[in-house]
Amino acid sequence: MAHSRTHNGRTPNGQGGSSILSSSVKGLLLTAGVAAIANIGRKMAVQAPTAMAQDWCEGLIKEHKATLAAIDKLEQLSPEQTDRRSMLLMNLKHMITKHAMQEENVIYPVLAQGGEGDAAKALNSDHGEVKVMLYELGHMEKGDPAFNETLGRLRSALEEHMRQEEQELFPALRERLSDEENKKLSREMNMAGLILA
Repeated sequence: MAHSRTHNGRTPNGQGGSSILSSSVKGLLLTAGVAAIANIGRKMAVQAPTAMAQDWCEGLIKEHKATLAAIDKLEQLSPEQTDRRSMLLMNLKHMITKHAMQEENVIYPVLAQGGEGDAAKALNSDHGEVKVMLYELGHMEKGDPAFNETLGRLRSALEEHMRQEEQELFPALRERLSDEENKKLSREMNMAGLILA
């Protein structure tokens, strides 16, 4: 039997008809809250190794090593392990995207302001080439023999890019900046990383 409602939203027996809706909203809000907390925890876990580094340069070098280790894992998989390749490739893309955002939005502009504009442009161009290779890897069959060939090209490009950053540009930038400027750069880089972590 359907209950008719009075002008105040209550059924004639005095019970609120919105209690079911209220329970649903509370459940939805609770679920959203738990998901938000879990997302914050995930972001902190992803960014923690970089954030725990003493400075921005050390943090980026740790990320470089983690990226190469992820490529190592991908290279060790057989062509038949297509699902595993897909999963590890997705993780690699995420790592590189987060890392690139930190460099492109925080580090490279400071390089350019310090007279290294050409180097910053070249590094950005390298990132573009890496993104193209990641796109190619993402859109080819994971059992395709070209997968490992493209992965090898990606590794070579990244190793040269990382060498230039780690051995030349980043140490020179860190040396040029004051302690306070380096600390500020570390904070800004970690905030940029948290956005995508």
